[in-house]
Amino acid sequence: MKGLVMHATLENILQQLEAVNNQLNNVIQNNEPLAQTHNSWGSPNLNKTELISKSKHIIDFIKNYETDELDQNQDALISNYIKRLEYLVSHTIPQMWSSNVNLAIPAYLFTIDSLKNLLESILVPYANKLAADQVEALTKLKKLNARIRSIEAKIHEVEPRTDSLTSMVERIEQASEAAEQLPTDLASLKEARQQINNLFSDSMKENKEIELLKQNSKLLDEEINNYALNAKNVLERCETAYSAATSVGLAAAFTERSNILSRSIKWWVAGLIFALGVGGYFGSQRLSSLSELLKDTHSSTIIIFINLLLSLLSLGAPIWFSWLATKQIGQRFRLSEDYAFKASVSRAYEGYSREAARVDKNMETRLLASALSRLDEQPLRFVENENHGSPWHELFSSDIVKQATQTVPGFAGQVAEQIKDAASKAVIAITPKATEIESKNSTSSTSNPSEDTR
Repeated sequence: MKGLVMHATLENILQQLEAVNNQLNNVIQNNEPLAQTHNSWGSPNLNKTELISKSKHIIDFIKNYETDELDQNQDALISNYIKRLEYLVSHTIPQMWSSNVNLAIPAYLFTIDSLKNLLESILVPYANKLAADQVEALTKLKKLNARIRSIEAKIHEVEPRTDSLTSMVERIEQASEAAEQLPTDLASLKEARQQINNLFSDSMKENKEIELLKQNSKLLDEEINNYALNAKNVLERCETAYSAATSVGLAAAFTERSNILSRSIKWWVAGLIFALGVGGYFGSQRLSSLSELLKDTHSSTIIIFINLLLSLLSLGAPIWFSWLATKQIGQRFRLSEDYAFKASVSRAYEGYSREAARVDKNMETRLLASALSRLDEQPLRFVENENHGSPWHELFSSDIVKQATQTVPGFAGQVAEQIKDAASKAVIAITPKATEIESKNSTSSTSNPSEDTR
């Protein structure tokens, strides 16, 4: 019957029957009656579907009457058909699509019918026995159900009474257990009470310690707050001192630089005075010497020219150094004043910044920007970009000469012509005196030999 475990031999028979059906589908190529297809009047006039239905009928029969209880003899009988079915698949069924169809179909049918009869003779009694057992089991089940119903009815009648009995029994059991555990509970209570007393005393001690720690923590908190306040004040003073030190350092650096420049100005002024004195001294000497030469009628032109050249050379160096000293004094004075101004700004910035912060934050920002712009100015702006090698170089590079050269046509040529004219006039003025002196010298030389001869 369905729901039971199938015997292994029956499973093998099912597999072989499935193989028979597959072989019939493969060998027989259409569903026409085979006797007509092969023109064999001696063979059963069955088609492929009818032949397959024979084996399918046995498959359904086995599935409906499946069992796992087969004795050794029954197992041997059914197992013998496994080889027979294999032979049908390999030899008999292939002959159905040939001239031997009249022999193959009866062999197939006889084998299938014989297997069916064997299975019916074995499985049907098992099925009948199982059905009888099921009927008997159902009868017993009905009787048991009737008894169960009667017992349930009695239980329902007794149940209201049993509830009170159950509660009474539970109370009695609880009282008995409590009575048995009473000495133990009393001892436990004493121990617990002693433990509670110990814990209470310990907690009181710890409470005192906690109060002491709480007071100490408050004192420490106050000290920490005081330290934090002092640290904040110290930090503010440090920041103020740092700002002041920065300002003082800048002011000291600028002041030192200004003093160095001021001291160097003194040396340049002394050099200028010395150069002017030297120039005046040599100028007066050369001027008196030149005037003596011009007064002397015996002086030659070459001697006068040489003395004039020496006068220019002796005065050129003091004049040149005086020009250089004057430029250095001017530049160093401007640089010294610039550094002194920056030192003043650096010293005054800290005080002004506090006042500006007290009045307006924007004013403090503007003050900082103004101070930085002043301190950021480079001192080299007072130093000339062009370095002139001589006073003449500076004169010819001046803007006035350049403008005159650009505005007056032929200005340079006119200056050169005027210099040439002045030089020629000086030579002309000097030449008569020189010729007069030379003639006197020649006359004296001619008269001297006659006197010698005398």
